[in-house]
Amino acid sequence: MSTAVPEYAARISRMAQRRSKVWGLMLELWEGTDSFILSVRDGDFGEAMREHFQDIGQESLAHGSLMSLDVYSRGSRRRTFEADREAFLADRDLLVGDQPYRSDIETMMTLCRAESQAWAAGDLNAGRDARKQEFLHLDGGLEQNLVELLTANIDTAKSHVWRTLSRIFLVFLATETGHQSALNQR
Repeated sequence: MSTAVPEYAARISRMAQRRSKVWGLMLELWEGTDSFILSVRDGDFGEAMREHFQDIGQESLAHGSLMSLDVYSRGSRRRTFEADREAFLADRDLLVGDQPYRSDIETMMTLCRAESQAWAAGDLNAGRDARKQEFLHLDGGLEQNLVELLTANIDTAKSHVWRTLSRIFLVFLATETGHQSALNQR
């Protein structure tokens, strides 16, 4: 193996790890835990997403939504956590209270982890196979279902932060699949 191959495999492994983390963040959005709300308020969520988009060279797609989230985070100093939590949970219960597609999102996390582990171990074929399984899982309906759900969230959410988070996850789906048509709607 040339020196470039292990470096490439390590980079792909890190990218797969980061994608797994983003799928996990989507689940945290669904759950609406205090820790997730705090991460949005204090900017940690936005920073994690910004790092992901920078790593894959796609920050420009999410720039507006990330800037909007930065403004929301800075404004949290003027709002109480309780007020933000109440608004967040009111929309959460309306938009994703039944945690739609949860098992499919968990599957994506697992597949991304498997891909990362394969690349980290230098097993290029297993890494490629895991990535292929991710695409097949998304193409099996998850992508379309999430695009429809997130688009509806943008149209229905009362809070600006929910609309912004939904836009950020739409960008994630577009970068994950290469299908950017959903971004044209929002």
